[in-house]
Amino acid sequence: MRFPLALAVVVSTDEGDFIANTQNVSASGVLFEMEHLIQTGTHVRFSLRMPGSVLGMSHDVLVQCNGRVVRCTLIQKKFHTAATIDDYQFVEQ
Repeated sequence: MRFPLALAVVVSTDEGDFIANTQNVSASGVLFEMEHLIQTGTHVRFSLRMPGSVLGMSHDVLVQCNGRVVRCTLIQKKFHTAATIDDYQFVEQ
């Protein structure tokens, strides 16, 4: 199940950090909208502050994720970048 969440996020790669906004998030992947092209296959790291209401919890949760880019498409001057979530961990707050 994909959740249509618009969350501000910093996507980190070996080439640098890039500002993005999520378009949707699932347990196995995420779609970002950003101004920079990230090549398919690039390993990415990012943290998402997931709303507690989406997770069925009383408070928001910070999730640190690692994954890789599987698709990057230019749409209306923005790159829509799909990435897997290969592993993640909840960060205590």
